[in-house]
Amino acid sequence: MNTIYKKGLVCLVLVAAIIAPSCKKFLDVNTDPNNPTKVTAANRLVGAITTSNGAAMWRGGREIAGLTQYGVTKLLTGTNLNAETWRFTASYFAWQNTYVFTMPNCIDLINLGEEEGSPCFVGAGKTLLAMNFGLLADQYGAIVIDEFYNGKTQLSLTPKMQDQQTVYQRIDKLLDEAIVAFNNPTNNTTLNSAAGDIIYQGNVDKWKRFAWALKARYLNHLSKKGALYNSTKIIEACGNAFNADGMDAEFPYLAGALPTDENPWYSWGGFTVPVGSTPNDNSYNPRYFAWSQFFVNMLTTLPVTNATLQDPRISKIMQPAVSDGQYRGLRSGGGLVGGQGILANGQNGDATKKNGNDYGLFSNSGFYTKQTSPYPFITYSEVKLIESEARLRSGDIPGALAAYEEGVKSNMRKLGVTGADINTYWTAQLADGLNAHFANLTQGLSHIMRQKYISLCLNPETWVDMRRSDFSQAIYGPSLVRPLNLNTVIFDANNPTQWIRGMVYESNEQTRNPDNVGDNSEKYRLLTPLWWDAN
Repeated sequence: MNTIYKKGLVCLVLVAAIIAPSCKKFLDVNTDPNNPTKVTAANRLVGAITTSNGAAMWRGGREIAGLTQYGVTKLLTGTNLNAETWRFTASYFAWQNTYVFTMPNCIDLINLGEEEGSPCFVGAGKTLLAMNFGLLADQYGAIVIDEFYNGKTQLSLTPKMQDQQTVYQRIDKLLDEAIVAFNNPTNNTTLNSAAGDIIYQGNVDKWKRFAWALKARYLNHLSKKGALYNSTKIIEACGNAFNADGMDAEFPYLAGALPTDENPWYSWGGFTVPVGSTPNDNSYNPRYFAWSQFFVNMLTTLPVTNATLQDPRISKIMQPAVSDGQYRGLRSGGGLVGGQGILANGQNGDATKKNGNDYGLFSNSGFYTKQTSPYPFITYSEVKLIESEARLRSGDIPGALAAYEEGVKSNMRKLGVTGADINTYWTAQLADGLNAHFANLTQGLSHIMRQKYISLCLNPETWVDMRRSDFSQAIYGPSLVRPLNLNTVIFDANNPTQWIRGMVYESNEQTRNPDNVGDNSEKYRLLTPLWWDAN
C-alpha cells in the first residue's frame, strides 16, 4: 500500500509539472502582448509633449489672448467677454489641466528614462516639466513643486506651495539637470525610437538648445529683481540656445485629422465659422471674432515715434476688412457696437464701423490661426530678442542692436516675408532713428517689447513682458489702454495705471487645500503683483 501511494504521488507530481505551464498559459487570459501593462519612455514622450501643448500651454494662453488684447469678441453678452474685461474667477482651469493631465506625463517620462538607462528621456521630461512650472508660476505665483504626483509615493491632497522665487530656483535647477542628461551619450533607447519625438525627431542637440532657451527666458524675467538679474548668464544661455532658423520648439498640428489634432484657434472651441454663417450674423459668437486695433497698431506703426509704416507681416497674420480692404480692429471689451478701437496716436477710431464686414476674422486668418499652424513653446526669434534686452540692460548697445535685428528678421523669415520686404522694413526702422533709440533704455525696450509682442503672437509670454514693463504706453504706445466694460468690481475705473497682475487659484484647490492656498479672493489675486513683478 505504501509502495502504491508513493508511485501515485510521483505520478501526480509529474502530471502537475506537465500541466502547470499549460494552465498558466490558459488562465493568463488578461495579458495582452500588444498592450503591455507598463509603457516605455519612448512611448510616453509623445504624451508629455502633447499634454504640455494642449492641456497646459494652449489652455494657459486661451484667455491671455484676450487679456493682452490680441483677440476681441463680437458681442457684449456671454462668457467669451470675460477674458477681455478681466473677469477671471476660480473657474479658470489652467491649474487643473496642468497638474492632472500634463505633469504626470512629464514625471513618468523622467522616472522611466532613469529606470531604462536612457537619460535623453530624463532630459526631455525635465525640460517640459520646467516649462510647465514656468507657465503656472507666471500666472499664479506660488505653486506646488514638491508634494504633487511623483510616480512613486502616495499623492498628497493638501500639498504645500512654494513661493515663486523658490519655484524659479527649481526651474533653473531642472534645466541644468536636463542639459547634463542630454550631454550623456549612453542611452539604451533613442529619443525617437517609437516615433514619439514630434518636436525634433530625436535630435538631442536641439532638445538641449530648447532647455538653454528656457533658461534664458526665465532668467530674463528677473529684470525687476535688482542683483538677481544677471545679464551675463542670460547672454550665455542665449549663446547655447537656438542659433538658426528652423530650431523653434513648437507643437505640430495636422491637416485633415480630428479637430483635436488641428490648431485650436482654427477649430475646436467654437472658433470656426459654421457653414452658412456670415461675419455679421449675430447668432454666431466665437471666443474671438476679430483681431484688436491694438495689435493692428503694432503692425502698422513704428516703436517710439509711432510713425506710420505697414509691417509686411500684417498680411501674413490677419486679413483686411471685406468691406474696404483696410486692416482694422475692435477695442477690447467693446464688441462690434463699440466700433473701431483706439488708433496708434491714442485717438478713438471710427465709431461707425459696426458691421462684421468691416473687420477681418480672427480664426483661419493667417499664420497663427490656420488649421496646421504650429503652437510655439519658445522660438529662435524670442531667444534673440531676450539677448537684445540683456545686452541693452548691460550697456552693450551694438550687441543689443545686432541681436534685435536678427530677432526681427528671423520672425519675418519664418512667416514667409520676402528678402526685399524685410530689407525695406529694416531700412525704414533705421531711417526712423533706431540706433539713437537704443541709446535710451525705455526707447530700446519699446522696440524689443513690441517686436516680442508681434513675434510671440498669442503666446502667454507676452503677458509676462507687459507686466515687467508695467503696461507702459512709453513702450507699447498710447493705444495700450484698459478695456471697455472693465470689471469695476475689482478694478478702479478711475485709476488707469491699475492692471491685472495674476490669476485666481481654481475652486477645487481652494476647497480642498485652503490653508496652503491662502487668500484667493479676486480682489487680492488679480491685483497683487507676482514675485518677479515687484521691484
